[in-house]
Amino acid sequence: MNLVVGNLVDPVFRPPSEWDALLIAITNGCTRKCTFCSMYRSKTFSIRKNIEEIKKDIKLAGVIYGNRVRKVFFEDGNAFVVKPEILIELTEYCYKIHPNLKKVSAYAHAKDITKKSDDDLKRIADSGFTMVYVGIESGDDDVLKACNKGTTQDEFTLAAQKCHKAGISWSGIFLLGLAGNDPEKSRKHAIESAKSIDRMAPPTLINWYISPLTLGITPGTELWTQRSTGEFQPCSSTQILEELYTMIEYTSDDLQKCIFNTNHASNYLNLKGELSRDKNKFLEIIETAIKNPNMCRPDYIRGL
Repeated sequence: MNLVVGNLVDPVFRPPSEWDALLIAITNGCTRKCTFCSMYRSKTFSIRKNIEEIKKDIKLAGVIYGNRVRKVFFEDGNAFVVKPEILIELTEYCYKIHPNLKKVSAYAHAKDITKKSDDDLKRIADSGFTMVYVGIESGDDDVLKACNKGTTQDEFTLAAQKCHKAGISWSGIFLLGLAGNDPEKSRKHAIESAKSIDRMAPPTLINWYISPLTLGITPGTELWTQRSTGEFQPCSSTQILEELYTMIEYTSDDLQKCIFNTNHASNYLNLKGELSRDKNKFLEIIETAIKNPNMCRPDYIRGL
């Protein structure tokens, strides 16, 4: 269960792996409005300007939770957008207040990263900031443009390599089903995503992370409207599994220390392992699930 101190504006979202982190708001909302995402539609993006107030939140958590805080996640949608000096100051303060702290992380858009210099990113890493979670969604630039992601595969590659160089761990998130149920577009989405994963691989042997999610179409989004008009047709569960199979199949056999998991509640299967070490095992599981749909998580318990 997350540790909170009352600084958050609902609704609140964080990566599954940050389920036990202290959540500290340094922004509200998200700078992007992607066509598939309803997560921050009720919020107007803003940055908390009063750094001392944020520090009070961090200090209050020390009073409430004592030495229990081991992870801090900076909210909201892409908190990494703030200036390097702010990230550094707040990260260092987190470690000052919480002696058992091991990890500080945030969501980030590719442009949040590429706009920062290599020196800035290195200083952020040196302050103790450890990981960015980046919604890549697809390696297909046509899909990225259609969903209003505001970036390209090349920019994601650059952002990943800048993080690797600085020493900030990379966690990339893809979105199965985002191309719709057109077989040709779906396959291209999967293959280009595999190519994108290959291009993001670090030049040295360090852990990095890739997590596919599955598209859920929610009210209030442009994709919801597109589905109602017939402009967008969602994939079936079988098509989703085929995309996942193709994405894994087309990744390089030479990838190392790439921690791959599909543990998010939106997914039909829960896979966890390392690409390329567990590649064949993953493919066998997916192939079996395509033939035996009862292996899949039922739709009624799937969700974002």
